[in-house]
Amino acid sequence: MPAASPGIYQALGLYLESTLVLPELMSVDSVAITGSEPLVEIVEADHQQWPTLEASPHSTPTLQLAPQEWRLELEGIGWFRATGAERLEWERWDDSVSDRDIRTFVVTSGLGALAIQRGALVLHGTALERDGEAILLLGHPAAGKSTLAWCLLQDGWRLLSSELVVVSPDGLVLPGMHQLKLWHDAAVALELNWAQLPPVRKGLKRYALLAEDLTCVPQATPLRLIYGLNRVKEDSGQEDGAEVEDAKEKMSLKASHNFSQTTSLMRLRNNAFQARVYRGMDAEAKLFMQAAALARTVPVHALIVPDGVKAMAESLKKVDLMQPESMQQRIENKEEAASND
Repeated sequence: MPAASPGIYQALGLYLESTLVLPELMSVDSVAITGSEPLVEIVEADHQQWPTLEASPHSTPTLQLAPQEWRLELEGIGWFRATGAERLEWERWDDSVSDRDIRTFVVTSGLGALAIQRGALVLHGTALERDGEAILLLGHPAAGKSTLAWCLLQDGWRLLSSELVVVSPDGLVLPGMHQLKLWHDAAVALELNWAQLPPVRKGLKRYALLAEDLTCVPQATPLRLIYGLNRVKEDSGQEDGAEVEDAKEKMSLKASHNFSQTTSLMRLRNNAFQARVYRGMDAEAKLFMQAAALARTVPVHALIVPDGVKAMAESLKKVDLMQPESMQQRIENKEEAASND
């Protein structure tokens, strides 16, 4: 694959024109987008020239928010501003800050803010495709989304988007960031040559796998299922000191029955990409409506994941994530046995 160059990119339903190389995103031929939506500009700027902002009460000392306005200041990294869903500006803290450090925030928080300003439903998760359908993995930053995604990619799945996922009103997952980030311990457990992988940014033992190392999907894909990830140790149904059968259960992937619409709505809302940003940009009401619509149309399940990279990888060989009922059988059998005692 040829090296990326500054130009035009596509992600989360946006076309972006950037002076910064963005290898995490799909590059696009400018001829192919003639007559489509206007380009979002990603440019270097001087933060001291930004106008005074009447910030929302949801703002913090480092994150300033208002309707259609998002500003982030990170000591040692730089300043970032997304405005009107039309422009994303950035400035380095000093000359020691690399393009890689800037990109880390441009293609995550910055891009997420732009998509919210555009009116999109932006969730914190990873989406994968198989046979023309998508699943969405939701969960907090240490839930194992990227590790599970890497394991699925080895089994024929393809990456739609990581970290940020946009679902359109008609239930399509839009292609987004084609990158996975793995912590050092996960990279070692997966037997990856972590020393050859670029760090996500300076001072962080987390490594990036870019599109050239992955199998990715370039087109929007219908969303079939949503999983909220829980690690075994987080699941209240798993007790310490369990017997052998319970130990085997802890090595298995298990799915709950699909949640009620109310529970699904809460799960989706709680996994919005930076809920504070939605509130601060006066977009929370729209988030609620979008999440409610998605909860009515796409099943949401809890996915109990083994606590251990190798156990996670091994457990995937025994189940089909497109068929959550295949992961409910053990639970149902156990419940039936208990009821017969």
